Amino acid sequence: MEGDQEGDPEIWDIASSIAKRSPLKSFPEEYLQPMGRSYLDIPIGSDIIMFRQDEFIVVSIDSRRVYLRSNIEAKYVFYSAKRGQGRIANPSGIDLETVIGSFEDDLDKTLAMINVECAKLAQRHQNEVKALVSKLLGYHDIF
Repeated sequence: MEGDQEGDPEIWDIASSIAKRSPLKSFPEEYLQPMGRSYLDIPIGSDIIMFRQDEFIVVSIDSRRVYLRSNIEAKYVFYSAKRGQGRIANPSGIDLETVIGSFEDDLDKTLAMINVECAKLAQRHQNEVKALVSKLLGYHDIF
């Protein structure tokens, strides 16, 4: 990713350092136990939001909606979409509580690193670091 360097070199150096130390891995594959399973296809896009509609939790990916019945399944699809995954392991039979918990713990650790490293930076620069760390780790604006 070194070739993708753009903007302020100080921001790049901070973001690159955080990304290298981050425990965050590729979601969901690196948080799942290896085993044979079926797969689910989801849309790929960059405008990804999650919200409640009636009895469903909806993950909207570039206005294409995936309807889910549980918050934990919605988080699984949401985080997978943030990683740009179009084909994910079917959530049935997966201990989603553990998988999501591990991912969110790594996310929190990385965000804490960002907050420490950026404490003296202006909010605009903090946002630039967050966006760049997300990109370097392979996510669409995860922070």
